[in-house]
Amino acid sequence: MAKSQQYQPPKRKEPGLIGRLLSGTTQLIAWLIISLILSIFIEWVGMVYFWPDQRDGHAKEIFQADQAYLNQHLQQQSVNYKRLASVKAERAVRWIDQQVALMGVKQTPPNDSGRIFSAVADWASGLYSRYDSYILAAGYVSQTFVIRLTLILFSLPVFALTGLVGAIDGLVERDLRRWGGGRESSNVFNLAKRSIMPAFVMACVIYIGLPYSLNPSFIILPFACLYGLAVRVAFERLKKYF
Repeated sequence: MAKSQQYQPPKRKEPGLIGRLLSGTTQLIAWLIISLILSIFIEWVGMVYFWPDQRDGHAKEIFQADQAYLNQHLQQQSVNYKRLASVKAERAVRWIDQQVALMGVKQTPPNDSGRIFSAVADWASGLYSRYDSYILAAGYVSQTFVIRLTLILFSLPVFALTGLVGAIDGLVERDLRRWGGGRESSNVFNLAKRSIMPAFVMACVIYIGLPYSLNPSFIILPFACLYGLAVRVAFERLKKYF
């Protein structure tokens, strides 16, 4: 009697480089959207409990401070691509400002045939007049989001530099461990590998959701160091022999 063969499920096919790149980009965009929503929510909560007298003025002050920082450190530089990115960010900021301003304009139909449109316009105008400070604050937060995202974009070389230093140092430690007969630790390698992307994502989320204007170096540099440390440990704990 032939032995019954046990069923073996097919192995899961690992995604390739392009698949991982697309997946990482999608997750990063999702986290940026979440950070924008979180920053608007934090600003609204602050308007109710922490700075009720300032209302939307608090968000406006943060926007003006970050805008001044962008103009000072990017637009006035001699590098053309920095100036171009600053101009693109300013255009996006003006577009958001125009959209928020249009929400406060009451639009009336040219004749009586648009009664439904008129009712919707009246409802939207009343809603805007009632919650105008919250809508303006959300607009300022969205403009600040564009500026801070531009600043994060130009902080990518810092992460690249710390990652390169961490990778080189980790490979040196790996060779020392291989020739010295050190132990393998796949758990440490997997933990460090999974901590590389969150180190960058958390820097974006915390800096974008911060309800105060702060020099991005105070946020970017610590997380860049954590990013480099995670890369170093991951390369250090690579398998000694493949």
